[in-house]
Amino acid sequence: MADILLDIKDLKIEATVYPPGEPPHDITIVHGVSVQLERGKVLGLIGESGAGKSTIGLAAMAYGRGGVRLTGGEVWLNGKDVLAAGPKDLRGVRGREVTYV
Repeated sequence: MADILLDIKDLKIEATVYPPGEPPHDITIVHGVSVQLERGKVLGLIGESGAGKSTIGLAAMAYGRGGVRLTGGEVWLNGKDVLAAGPKDLRGVRGREVTYV
């Protein structure tokens, strides 16, 4: 059986947009993404500019940059539920178990 290091299941990420002359509204920018990374393997995300590669990568650390919210799915790292982790637990994970470059 494979040793799964990172398991992202049905990830959903939303953002609030502020179009000129219109009221702000939410849009879904990532919908239904699922990936698994086995320990010792390499995973690459490939896509066009603005496709959400960095946004998905940051979700592995429970980050959502400016106006972005992780609104659905699961992110498991080393058997830990990253999205349910508190700030103290996340500080112990970021930079030690997962890093974004």
